[in-house]
Amino acid sequence: MTTQLYLFIIWEKSRFKSELIINDIKTKFLIRDIYEIKWNKENFQNNLIRFYGNSLPDAKKKSLLCGTDPFLLIIIEDKKPLFKIEKGFNSEFKINQNIAKAKMKYRDWIGKEFSIHGSISIKETNHDLTLLLGKTYDEFLDELPATWNSEIKHHNSDLFGFGGFKNMGEFLHLLNGTINYVILRNFENFPQVFSSTNHNDIDILTDDLIILPYVLMTQGNESPKGKIPSAIKIGNDTIPIDWKRPGDVYYDKNWYSDILKRKIFYKNRFFTPSLNDYFYSLFYHAIFHKKTMSPEYKQKLLELSSKLNLEIHSELLDDITASQTFL
Repeated sequence: MTTQLYLFIIWEKSRFKSELIINDIKTKFLIRDIYEIKWNKENFQNNLIRFYGNSLPDAKKKSLLCGTDPFLLIIIEDKKPLFKIEKGFNSEFKINQNIAKAKMKYRDWIGKEFSIHGSISIKETNHDLTLLLGKTYDEFLDELPATWNSEIKHHNSDLFGFGGFKNMGEFLHLLNGTINYVILRNFENFPQVFSSTNHNDIDILTDDLIILPYVLMTQGNESPKGKIPSAIKIGNDTIPIDWKRPGDVYYDKNWYSDILKRKIFYKNRFFTPSLNDYFYSLFYHAIFHKKTMSPEYKQKLLELSSKLNLEIHSELLDDITASQTFL
């Protein structure tokens, strides 16, 4: 079985039980590392909103419960995970009952609901680590010590992405660890070059529209209430983002879902459609959305068709009617 990483957070006002909780964790799991994390008190509510998303009804109330002084992050490995499938909104997800049970036990010890946080799935661990430490699950796994050496590391920083993104790489890195997505097209020169005369926006497909508004809330203390920003600040540039989602009329809903399932990690930097999906989604975009075949798209489609061993000729791409029939 592959390594299963999870985490617990002992908020500041719960730290009077830290020793008891850590000792109990040792009896059930393998502690891989422990951090003391300090957030800027002025930004504490923003951090909480981004971290918990739409599951947090009142950030101010939560900050009073947690306390705004440094808290402990305990990263553990569960060598014998016990999974259960639960249904969420339009999806199913697998949770580790061992973590869920331990989290509730520690909350009972504190005597207050939601006084301890625990990630109950690999997806949640990935989300939490990316925001807390700026590293995705896989990146963190490569760097973690085999076992905790009893020393607490210190991390003095707000959540990753607070205040905006220095460059496109940071923005993509945040998406990598928090949502399921692909950049649909025009990504060949990312992240160094992300806009041009022909393409000044970025088309991103995702099915994680509930999480997305919160992780992109890079400033302020008011909940975005599900509103996704239509533009992102990248360094000194403001880049329009055209968010696509299963259920819109841009592409077929099932095709969208399949594109996400077949996504690839392009150049180990960000997610894009598979070669096959890239060819057909770009072809469709040109002839049905744009209703014209630009020289740029024509060249890309010819290159992709060659890689896919498809018999696509230049004459076909020049004929929109024939191209529509072909698809």
